[in-house]
Amino acid sequence: MTKPTATWFDTLTASVQALGAASREYGMAERAAHHALWNMDPTRVFPVAGAVSVPGRNVVRPHHDALRQLRALHTEMHERTKTLSENAAEAYAHGAAAALHSVLLGERPEYVELRRRGDSFVQPTAALPDLRALLGAWAGSGRLATLREQVAERKHARAVVADFEFFEDLAGCVIPEWSHASDQAAGLADSAHAYGETAESALYFVLLMGRTPRDGEDGRR
Repeated sequence: MTKPTATWFDTLTASVQALGAASREYGMAERAAHHALWNMDPTRVFPVAGAVSVPGRNVVRPHHDALRQLRALHTEMHERTKTLSENAAEAYAHGAAAALHSVLLGERPEYVELRRRGDSFVQPTAALPDLRALLGAWAGSGRLATLREQVAERKHARAVVADFEFFEDLAGCVIPEWSHASDQAAGLADSAHAYGETAESALYFVLLMGRTPRDGEDGRR
């Protein structure tokens, strides 16, 4: 029995869907890691003061030691999942935007194409495209444009935070610009993922409505 051949838009939409699913998984993992770290906050968890005698080491306070090691583990996990979540969300945003843009131009890509380095995607240096003119009267065009601006602002904030990272070693040093940028950058993954979801919805709309400028008269899409 001959296996049915997948059409280009089947593989393309599956490609975008997979990016979205990856972004959601990393997002849930980051939130779980954040919650686990919050549960180990020293202002919330008071260690039991009991000690255990260990030959050659005087005494060990097992509960203190457990909290210390767990905080270190949860901190590492939170930082790692946050990085992966932002990377996956940005990849979803750029991948969905690229797929949508290509279809709007009448192209028929089979897959989203993104560069990869190690376990992470290499984010395009160009900003997300402004697709308002090509999308015309699509109801979500305004939201897509707003999310595009939010992603750009939060990416800039992330760059500002990176520039000021060396100040973290200066005790008591508070920089208003860094604090504001840090608050903005914290929402990068959420904004990028929301953009990806909206761009994915636009892609389905364009494909279902057949509103691709270069489609042939035979109705193929």
